[in-house]
Amino acid sequence: MTHPRLIATDLDGTFLDPNGEVSPVNASAVLRAAELGVPFVVATGRPSRWLGVLDQLSSAHPQVIVSNGAAVVELASRKVLHEFPLPAEVALAVADELRPVIPGISFGFETGTGFGCEPDSPSRQRNEPGHHLGTLPELVGSLGKVIKLLGFHTELPSDTMTSMAAPVVGERLTLTHAATSHPYGMIELTAIGVSKATTLALLCAELGIDPADVIAFGDMPNDLDMLRWAGRGYVVANGHPSLKQAGLQEVAGNDADGVGATILELLR
Repeated sequence: MTHPRLIATDLDGTFLDPNGEVSPVNASAVLRAAELGVPFVVATGRPSRWLGVLDQLSSAHPQVIVSNGAAVVELASRKVLHEFPLPAEVALAVADELRPVIPGISFGFETGTGFGCEPDSPSRQRNEPGHHLGTLPELVGSLGKVIKLLGFHTELPSDTMTSMAAPVVGERLTLTHAATSHPYGMIELTAIGVSKATTLALLCAELGIDPADVIAFGDMPNDLDMLRWAGRGYVVANGHPSLKQAGLQEVAGNDADGVGATILELLR
């Protein structure tokens, strides 16, 4: 591969350091990509409300993939440019069927700009201004179009929840997860066929860029499809075992500027 024509990266655990910040090396990699006219696309599981850490990267690509591909927002304004809602009736049915399979699970809904959850949910988002509390049917009514269904558990890790949920979810929604540093496990469900990979493919098509000319970085199961789709996918050293066993090239961890150092080397 010559110089990549587009660079994509996950945020937490990948591009951001263990303190959740952009290191000087990684910031310089974004600047170098901008100098060469190479779009630098962030593809994160974070909602649009949690992009403040990118405000310093004005030279990055103006569009950010959020919510595991369920939406694309304009970085400067947080305006939602694309969103891929999940069918409310399917989400409600899946949630109802998961309750007896994963006792103690609680749920939340994410939209392109907002969030709501059940009263007993441990989600840290419930402490944010403007959140909604209610039953899932009530939240569908108050939130409008939802783009992600989140399942939370205070005693089960995300890996275990995903394994338990997969047979129930089947092909009705896209199920994934990322490890959480918070005292609960979490599964994430988007509309069928919606992932970081599919939405990155959409942006690349708009830019006239082939997958073979894309490099991508990630650390968690919600990144795997994107890393496989890209011409070259990299997993950071601190990545989830499922990625490290997927035949991807490994780079230094997020505590050692693995993403930035690799980009700077490729753009020499």
